[in-house]
Amino acid sequence: MRKVGIISFVGIVGTGLLLRYTIVPDEEKMLKSLSPETRAIYERNKVQRREQHDKIMEQIIESAKSDKPIWK
Repeated sequence: MRKVGIISFVGIVGTGLLLRYTIVPDEEKMLKSLSPETRAIYERNKVQRREQHDKIMEQIIESAKSDKPIWK
Protein backbone atom coordinates (compact mmCIF):
# COMPACT_ATOMS: atom_id res chain seq x y z
CA MET A 1 0.00 0.00 0.00
CA ARG A 2 2.75 2.40 0.95
CA LYS A 3 4.71 1.55 -2.18
CA VAL A 4 1.71 2.33 -4.39
CA GLY A 5 1.29 5.70 -2.70
CA ILE A 6 4.93 6.63 -3.25
CA ILE A 7 4.82 5.53 -6.88
CA SER A 8 1.59 7.49 -7.43
CA PHE A 9 3.06 10.59 -5.79
CA VAL A 10 6.22 10.43 -7.92
CA GLY A 11 4.12 9.89 -11.04
CA ILE A 12 1.84 12.84 -10.36
CA VAL A 13 4.69 15.20 -9.46
CA GLY A 14 6.77 14.00 -12.42
CA THR A 15 3.88 14.52 -14.81
CA GLY A 16 3.30 18.00 -13.43
CA LEU A 17 6.94 18.96 -13.85
CA LEU A 18 7.06 17.53 -17.36
CA LEU A 19 3.95 19.48 -18.35
CA ARG A 20 5.34 22.66 -16.84
CA TYR A 21 8.61 22.43 -18.74
CA THR A 22 6.93 21.59 -22.04
CA ILE A 23 3.95 23.99 -21.90
CA VAL A 24 5.22 27.11 -20.10
CA PRO A 25 7.56 29.18 -22.30
CA ASP A 26 10.78 30.55 -20.87
CA GLU A 27 11.34 34.29 -20.71
CA GLU A 28 13.30 34.44 -23.96
CA LYS A 29 10.59 32.68 -25.99
CA MET A 30 7.90 34.82 -24.41
CA LEU A 31 9.75 38.04 -25.29
CA LYS A 32 10.20 36.91 -28.90
CA SER A 33 6.45 36.41 -29.23
CA LEU A 34 5.63 39.95 -28.05
CA SER A 35 5.15 42.87 -30.40
CA PRO A 36 7.97 45.45 -30.48
CA GLU A 37 5.85 48.03 -28.62
CA THR A 38 4.95 45.60 -25.86
CA ARG A 39 8.55 44.42 -25.63
CA ALA A 40 9.73 48.03 -25.18
CA ILE A 41 7.20 48.56 -22.39
CA TYR A 42 8.31 45.31 -20.75
CA GLU A 43 11.98 46.32 -20.88
CA ARG A 44 11.24 49.77 -19.47
CA ASN A 45 9.22 48.29 -16.62
CA LYS A 46 11.89 45.65 -16.04
CA VAL A 47 14.45 48.34 -15.23
CA GLN A 48 12.02 50.05 -12.85
CA ARG A 49 11.17 46.76 -11.14
CA ARG A 50 14.89 45.97 -10.75
CA GLU A 51 15.58 49.36 -9.16
CA GLN A 52 12.63 48.91 -6.79
CA HIS A 53 13.83 45.42 -5.87
CA ASP A 54 17.35 46.69 -5.15
CA LYS A 55 15.95 49.46 -2.95
CA ILE A 56 13.83 46.99 -0.97
CA MET A 57 16.80 44.65 -0.57
CA GLU A 58 18.91 47.51 0.81
CA GLN A 59 16.18 48.24 3.36
CA ILE A 60 16.01 44.57 4.33
CA ILE A 61 19.78 44.39 4.81
CA GLU A 62 19.76 47.55 6.92
CA SER A 63 16.93 46.30 9.10
CA ALA A 64 18.65 42.93 9.50
CA LYS A 65 21.71 44.69 10.93
CA SER A 66 19.55 46.42 13.53
CA ASP A 67 18.60 44.81 16.83
CA LYS A 68 15.17 46.46 16.79
CA PRO A 69 12.15 44.41 15.69
CA ILE A 70 10.95 45.24 12.20
CA TRP A 71 7.45 46.22 13.39
CA LYS A 72 8.74 49.08 15.57
